[in-house]
Amino acid sequence: MSKETAFLGEDTVLGKYWTKRRHFDYLINKKNFRLTFGKSFQQVVYLDPAIANGPEKNRRDIEDDTRAVNFLIRHLGDIKAEQLIFITTCDMLPIDGNEQSPIIEHSDDPYVQNRINLYESINLQFGRVLNVHIPTIARPDLDFSPLLHACVNPPKGKAKLPFAPLEFHQFYFPERILGDVEKCVPLGISSIIPAMPPLTTMDIIEALAPQLDSRLRDVKTSDAKGSDRKSIHSLQWLDPMDGYLVSKEDQIALLKFYYAPDSVL
Repeated sequence: MSKETAFLGEDTVLGKYWTKRRHFDYLINKKNFRLTFGKSFQQVVYLDPAIANGPEKNRRDIEDDTRAVNFLIRHLGDIKAEQLIFITTCDMLPIDGNEQSPIIEHSDDPYVQNRINLYESINLQFGRVLNVHIPTIARPDLDFSPLLHACVNPPKGKAKLPFAPLEFHQFYFPERILGDVEKCVPLGISSIIPAMPPLTTMDIIEALAPQLDSRLRDVKTSDAKGSDRKSIHSLQWLDPMDGYLVSKEDQIALLKFYYAPDSVL
């Protein structure tokens, strides 16, 4: 088996951070993807398009998302890898799931179904896979998190914000990805969730943009509950004894550090 390595998605948020700190023989993006065809690798890092582009962007153009996922599935057999690290979302797991929770078998949401299809195809094709189910990547970008975008770039006017006040959000910081994954690679486990403690929309607004508090709409019984995924492997990083990587207070402090630095001076 070749000892070469490849990173598929090097020009993305996670890719740029990861590949600056670790050497890969092949840095792959859409333009040169076919360079991997017929080659054998010791290790491949493979990004789900939703992680590469941002879930919200993929949801806005579900036809493009489906084409991209189907293209990747068709060409899985063209790549040989002794070990594959698949970076995907939490969307095909129950909202209160952990690494032992079964993947949702079918979804009426085509975006979620695409995640299921890609996950199942990759795990069927490759024998040794580390599946990394990332919560929402903390980026103040409409493609990744409209809520963080609104906090960092407050919308003008006095209109109510289109966010459920009590919905749970679990933000994952891309700066952690390399350390979190590399700690798990030698363990031989098949799935990890780098789970962060859930924060409500109100928690996040209060921490990052308290001036928007009056613009939160009323709570509705039909509001989405959001994500409260936990990790049975969290003790490999930190020992909070609750299935999360950090405490709620530390999570808020990190959000302030990155997105409201004036508040921590």
